[in-house]
Amino acid sequence: MIDSNGLKRIQKIQAERWLQHPYAARTLEELELVYHQPKISGAPIGRSIIGQSGAGKTTLLKHFVDQHKADHGICPPLFINVPSGPNLNSLLTSILEEVNDFKPSARTASEKSHRILRILSVIKPPIIIFDEAQNLAEGTNKQSRNCVNAIKTISNNLAIPTVLAGTSHLEPIITEDAQYARRWRAVYLESYPENQDFVDLVNAFLIDVDLKKQEGFLAPTAYKKIHKYSKGLIGLIKEILITATIEAIRDGKERITINHIRPILNVN
Repeated sequence: MIDSNGLKRIQKIQAERWLQHPYAARTLEELELVYHQPKISGAPIGRSIIGQSGAGKTTLLKHFVDQHKADHGICPPLFINVPSGPNLNSLLTSILEEVNDFKPSARTASEKSHRILRILSVIKPPIIIFDEAQNLAEGTNKQSRNCVNAIKTISNNLAIPTVLAGTSHLEPIITEDAQYARRWRAVYLESYPENQDFVDLVNAFLIDVDLKKQEGFLAPTAYKKIHKYSKGLIGLIKEILITATIEAIRDGKERITINHIRPILNVN
């Protein structure tokens, strides 16, 4: 049985928190370049953030948004979750909902587009981020292009840079068109190889692990096992260590052992 103290410690380790790491720092730097680019004639240049599921894209993007929420006198970045499938109406509705226009009078895609332009011209967000943008790749090529062109139109008309973030399924949409490729230059959020950076990343997570007998570092074989099961993806690294911490509390060991480290996904 897990007592109330154990439950509180589990809640603490499960709470979302930002963990700085080298690959994230490089991607955040690219986002800062987009955010701070000067207003000049011509289309603003954004980025496409490409990474596997579990690479930490959404966590990184939300951290970036949180960093800029307090910018004095500036609307915070808009964060849009791209709906499933390249449905133009659904995409435009998602943008309207993000600006709290939950019951728009507009019904057609054209009406919604004009409404979005009017609203965004007033609130003037410095950047718009579209997460799960690989969803734009589902469906026909025409549907995908309609959605991407709608995002490009918003960016062009209002001089607002945009960021598309998704898995590798997003790449064909961006690379098939030279204009798209220039507009959304790809930045890759890589997985960690089994090296010292990976070990340092695991150790950084362990600093806040509330286990009575945890002495900081793990056995060398434990790092190897974590890398095998996580493939170096930060999202899976966190899940594996959270699960291991819970098991260490549950069985009373109060420190993470190699027996607590188990796969989150099926691995070969």
